[in-house]
Amino acid sequence: MPEWQNLSVVTQNTESPRSTFYVYDSEEEAVENEYYKSENLLLLNGTWKFNLSDTPEQRPKAFYNSDFNTSDWDDIKVPGDWQMQGYDFPLYVSAGYTHRINPPFVDTIYNPVGSYKREFILPQDWKDKQIKLYFGGVTSAFYVWINGQKVGYDEDAKTPSEFDITSFVKPGNNEIAVEVYRWSDGTYLEDQDFWRLSGIERDVYVYAQPKAHIQDFFFKAGLDTEYIDGIFDGKIAIRNDGTTTENLQLDLKIRDANAELYSATQSLKLASAKTDTLQFQETFEAIEPWSAEHPKLYQVVLSLRKGDKLLMSTSAKIGFRTSEIKNGNLLVNGKPILLKGVNRHEHDQHTGHVISKESMLEDIRSFKENNINAVRNSHYPNDPLWYSLCDEYGIYMVDEANIETHGFGYDEDKTPANKPEFALMHQDRLEAMVETNKNHPSIIIWSMGNEAGDGPAFIDGYHWIKNRDNTRPVQYERAERGKSFQEPHTDVIPWMYARMDYIEEHYLGKYPDRPFIWCEYAHSMGNSTGNLSDLWDFVYKHDQVQGGFIWDWVDQGFVKKDSTGTEYWTYGGDYGPDRYRNDGNFVLNGLVNPDRSPHPALAEVKHVYQDVKISLVDTLQRKFKLENRFFFTNLNMYAISYEVLKDGKIIAEDKLPTFDVAPQQSVDFSIKTLELPEDGSEYFINFSITTKGASAMLPAAFVIAQDQILLQKAAPLVFAPNLDKKKLKTKSTRDALEVSGEDFSLHFDKTTGSLTKWTYKDQDYLLKAPRANFWRAPTDNDFGNNYQRRGKAWKDASENQKLISFETLTKTKDSVILESTFALDTLQATTKIRYTLYKDGSLKINEKLEYSGAEDLAELPRFGMNLILPAAYDQVKWYGRGPFENYQDRKEAAFVGIYEASVADLYFPYIRPQENGYRTENRWLQLTDDQGSGFKILGLPEFSFSAHHNYTADFDPGTRKAQRHTTDIKPRDLISLHIDYKQTGVGGDNSWGAKPLEKYQLKPQDYEFSFIIKPIN
Repeated sequence: MPEWQNLSVVTQNTESPRSTFYVYDSEEEAVENEYYKSENLLLLNGTWKFNLSDTPEQRPKAFYNSDFNTSDWDDIKVPGDWQMQGYDFPLYVSAGYTHRINPPFVDTIYNPVGSYKREFILPQDWKDKQIKLYFGGVTSAFYVWINGQKVGYDEDAKTPSEFDITSFVKPGNNEIAVEVYRWSDGTYLEDQDFWRLSGIERDVYVYAQPKAHIQDFFFKAGLDTEYIDGIFDGKIAIRNDGTTTENLQLDLKIRDANAELYSATQSLKLASAKTDTLQFQETFEAIEPWSAEHPKLYQVVLSLRKGDKLLMSTSAKIGFRTSEIKNGNLLVNGKPILLKGVNRHEHDQHTGHVISKESMLEDIRSFKENNINAVRNSHYPNDPLWYSLCDEYGIYMVDEANIETHGFGYDEDKTPANKPEFALMHQDRLEAMVETNKNHPSIIIWSMGNEAGDGPAFIDGYHWIKNRDNTRPVQYERAERGKSFQEPHTDVIPWMYARMDYIEEHYLGKYPDRPFIWCEYAHSMGNSTGNLSDLWDFVYKHDQVQGGFIWDWVDQGFVKKDSTGTEYWTYGGDYGPDRYRNDGNFVLNGLVNPDRSPHPALAEVKHVYQDVKISLVDTLQRKFKLENRFFFTNLNMYAISYEVLKDGKIIAEDKLPTFDVAPQQSVDFSIKTLELPEDGSEYFINFSITTKGASAMLPAAFVIAQDQILLQKAAPLVFAPNLDKKKLKTKSTRDALEVSGEDFSLHFDKTTGSLTKWTYKDQDYLLKAPRANFWRAPTDNDFGNNYQRRGKAWKDASENQKLISFETLTKTKDSVILESTFALDTLQATTKIRYTLYKDGSLKINEKLEYSGAEDLAELPRFGMNLILPAAYDQVKWYGRGPFENYQDRKEAAFVGIYEASVADLYFPYIRPQENGYRTENRWLQLTDDQGSGFKILGLPEFSFSAHHNYTADFDPGTRKAQRHTTDIKPRDLISLHIDYKQTGVGGDNSWGAKPLEKYQLKPQDYEFSFIIKPIN
């Protein structure tokens, strides 16, 4: 049985996993720690020769021989996924395998094998050194040969593999051959919700080290029980692979920038082929600790000497911090921090799972800009550089083992976690994660995997991790959730997508010794992330609920071109033969697009996650409360300013003095100069909290928090039309009614009850008659809860309205009131649209839904009216929430103000087209052409709107999601304007059944709202 189909073999001839560090010839180089400059490292990234075979049987079996000719092979880039370089095809499956479950066997029809080959020249001065070969990550399993000799085998695609190739290399030119299998028995533990790709995905290099060398180290940098003094406990393993006993000295220095805080030397006598461990311990008074808010790092420099000769130096960054569970809370440095996190897959729109430093920095910068303080490495250990960057810039991290077996289900008799033959595979991956990443202060929790059932593999793994590392809690989401395996083996309760009522019923009061932290929540698929503010009100209410990780950070789309050369983003189903199942656009759950441009929901995340809150205490006294939600930062680091808005316009602005507010404290303050005349206007005050100086990721004057507070409501709108105009005229025929005035005319079709034409001066306002509308293009969450079928009656009611009556209710010289009553198809309901026409050309519309049907009918997507307008009126100005898209359950970040945009700019192009571009709580809306002509809509008192160069139907695929993309949305020569009372919220608790919260649903009942349209010329 080959190794890649043998559950009892997970590795062959690999070195034991160790911390990430590099070998240098001087302390100065170790301090600099730029590994690609080291004279002891030869980077093998770059161009390799490559051949892809469809099956293992078809692979070139002897290609590793030195006399095998690869001149006609292709060139391929390493690191790289071969599917992103023109070979094979990507597959996306959320849960489940692309082949029948039959371990250890995988796809027997198609299992591509990539054969890689290249040469390298061994430096002459490496002659007497030990030579190692390093692979940062290879998917899914691989063999390696040097100069025609087999070196070894490894699997676990997401942790490093190292081989001792000292006996395989020769001076001068050498040849390396690598054989990579797309699917192996290791694939059964890699059923994560991401693209299934293959190849050499991370760095490849050869490095040299002295035969007596530093093998590994574990630096525990904690704090004392008062969280003041730093406690350093470092264990360093020294190995002698030489042939003679060596007398060695190890120097250990701890540095703070250019200052040396500590220095010590220990000696050891080390026999051949032996390993010994040295321990260094020291206490540092009043040390500056590491936290995500203040990521203070120190550098440990190790130098191994033999007499006066320096054998090697290396270094690592440490941060003094604690992470522990006490009294039912997760404490970092003694404080019950809140994790304002996201899940992050390694994803690049062009290179797949190969991630550049620039991309990592872009993500961290976006985290900082949007108040995201934590990341869960879903669902595997990441590139080593990611950890160093999170250490440096300050991101709390849950590091997760490369274990997911979702496709087996969770039944105890099916899950591999309860099968002895899989135990070694589980344990190997847990150990590899911990040993590789154990020195990083950013990691505050270990996660044993994701959606992999439960069983002895996780109980044993939990105990191994706790024994190996006593400085961090361990979590696993499926732990203790079945009938068996109730022995505690998770320090955190991390139930994914648990709704608030479920947490109240099943968690609160039942786990007094363990905190609750969602490992996944707020499923941000498409137009989603609703009710996030409600979830965080819940977090702030319950001390043991300490936040969570939004699913997820980035839409995992790839760039593709259509037949016209237009680029678009792809998702599951866009590649590969039909014989492979796929999970469609379930791969698109991000807060940012594949190019990292933000979704509208990211603004809501930033607002809800912000660490400063200003609220109103007393309007009359102009008193406010300033709350510091940081745990380690005084607010004297920030500047606070405000602006006062009168009916949306700024009338005053000023800066506040610096406030000295300690972490987790608050202070009241007053603004005595604030004037609020009782003039019937609406007054808001907007506060902005900004950085005083620049930091590593944020510039000076960057806004970290904002709050808007209503100070005075507007008086109810009293509409007073201009009555100086000439009187109204009406002209009636059997089928039509015309109402006209000095500059306008409106035409009604008596047979349909519709307003068919509206002209003002030389302007035509309508392309199609306004209609009552109850439907929206289903969002991904709507599809998830089957709304496209549950709520179809409301779609039918929008499309099929039967006129019951068209009446003239009153007629005077100043106004005419008309009313159309419609029966709604398939519903026990009628809708009435009342038109009040004034002599100045203004039109008041009142829409009423009278519902007498069953209470258990599906909620309304929206209640309002749809107007189809000429495309010329594409300049939009509104007084309401904005500037970005917002919904009634996702609007806290969208402040009330006056905003301007084009109709085209109101559209947000979700990768799978759906409902988008909405704005809520509008007082007025104006649409004009480039000459300033058009109309203004006044709310009585408010309304919501959207405007697109497309019909709603253009975004609606019907009862099933179609394989549609942004390129399928072709702008039309029109504007579809929705004026609504409201829309049901978008939801986001999950995308496979959850509806929006009850309070954000439009239940089937009577509704009524009004608005006024005034011509502008």
